[in-house]
Amino acid sequence: MPMPRRAVSGHPGAPRAYAVPTVALAVCASLVLALAGCGQPTPSADTVAPTVSVPVQPTITADTPSDDVPDPADTTAPSDGGLFDAASSLTSTSCTAKGESWSFTGTLTNADSEEHTFTVAVFLVKTSDGSDVAGKEVDIKLAAGAATPVSIKNFHTGPSAGVECLSGVTVKGL
Repeated sequence: MPMPRRAVSGHPGAPRAYAVPTVALAVCASLVLALAGCGQPTPSADTVAPTVSVPVQPTITADTPSDDVPDPADTTAPSDGGLFDAASSLTSTSCTAKGESWSFTGTLTNADSEEHTFTVAVFLVKTSDGSDVAGKEVDIKLAAGAATPVSIKNFHTGPSAGVECLSGVTVKGL
């Protein structure tokens, strides 16, 4: 609903101005004052200290890492159901190039009291930066206490200059 306006007279030719009735001004002023008081916190008679003090808990202790390392005998010796390190299982290794054809031979021995499947791996790497040139892996199942020759014939064809042959063995499933 539009607010009623009154024309204010002035001299002829002057722009007309409108005056807002005094009642409307009084209503607006009282609304502003009423709204200004909304949502303002009121001081409380109860006062709370500005800080809280909590004593240090005596159950918190620093965690110091242990420098315990496993005994090498525990990780390299054959045992029933324990750890088994296959590093010493591959012996008498030879990795050579005949012309430009690379072959690997060795002997694999299972010194453990359980049957294992071994993975024998052979890699050619560049001597300049150690990057891979070629590689081959074979799986061999070997009974407890057994030994077998390993032969990986012609796993790579390429020059022998600037490369090195590396081999290793792991036990699958451990």
